Amino acid sequence: MRKIYLLLVLLALAAVIAVAGCTGNSENPSTQPTASPTETPNDFSLTVGQTDPFPNPASLYQVVLNINRNSLTPAIEVEYAGGAGTDRIVTIDVTLYRADDKQVITQTFTSPKQRDVLKFTGSSTPFVEDRIKAVAHYTTGETVVISDALYKYRDTK
Repeated sequence: MRKIYLLLVLLALAAVIAVAGCTGNSENPSTQPTASPTETPNDFSLTVGQTDPFPNPASLYQVVLNINRNSLTPAIEVEYAGGAGTDRIVTIDVTLYRADDKQVITQTFTSPKQRDVLKFTGSSTPFVEDRIKAVAHYTTGETVVISDALYKYRDTK
């Protein structure tokens, strides 16, 4: 009788460990930046618009993106640097407007974490400026343009 009881306890423990192993996940795929390239010439514009103020109180909603354009290659990286508003962000849509072929490419940070990075390939034509626009979507339903600027590619080869 005692052996059966011990066997049942070990079997139950093994089942619990197996279920935990199947559902455990060290990296939540929903927090990874996702890419959804789109080509929509109707939306193409290199005209930089105004950025929006953060919702009030701004100190609770502010977030920061670092946008880096490599001057020797067409590479553009957009890094989520965090901010007090991180827990209030649902998504941040980052759109590249490529000047050389008029492509519009959008990628999205979903539930971003500090140091998440989106990578784009910008225009490869020397001395051309591409536009990067970032729009934050908050849990409150508010949408804020947090960045809209031109970034020049300078080929020095």
